Amino acid sequence: MKQTSKYAIVFLAGAIFATAGSAYGAEAIKTISAKLRPDIKVSVNGKQLDASAISYNNTTYLPLRKAAEAVGGKIELSGKDINIVTETKNNINTHGNTTSNNEITNKNYLTLVEGAQKYGFTKNIINYNPTEKTVAFDGTDIIIHIKENYEDGCDAFVDTITYVREDIFLAVSQQLN
Repeated sequence: MKQTSKYAIVFLAGAIFATAGSAYGAEAIKTISAKLRPDIKVSVNGKQLDASAISYNNTTYLPLRKAAEAVGGKIELSGKDINIVTETKNNINTHGNTTSNNEITNKNYLTLVEGAQKYGFTKNIINYNPTEKTVAFDGTDIIIHIKENYEDGCDAFVDTITYVREDIFLAVSQQLN
């Protein structure tokens, strides 16, 4: 009987040690309770997003694919990993032609956020007027008109997000200093 008890204890100890590591390393997937918030309207560049927000622990969440697509991105899945890609090739509408991102870079176009970051001012000074299709910068006399599509040499154009010529950001930075 003592021999059987000894084997039982050794077996149980082995079983506990064998499963402890796998249980400890297992990912925790939890069920939560969140609120669907159709009263929250989300817009990107003045265009309302067709998605309902969810509120959980004082944070608002949006469907990832809808949010990414609204800013010109896409979702790439690799197993359990999600990658949001916002730099796409051949995405600029040029009246039937396409232009690669390299051409935009070569012509020195930046998004509003990129320009503000590069030239050291906050995006809070940028005033976008969707009715008049203009962008003004607080503290300067610079107002630019935004084209609906890319045109060679234009000050700014829209392709899901607004691109502005880099030399305009330089002028804004110089006027602010």
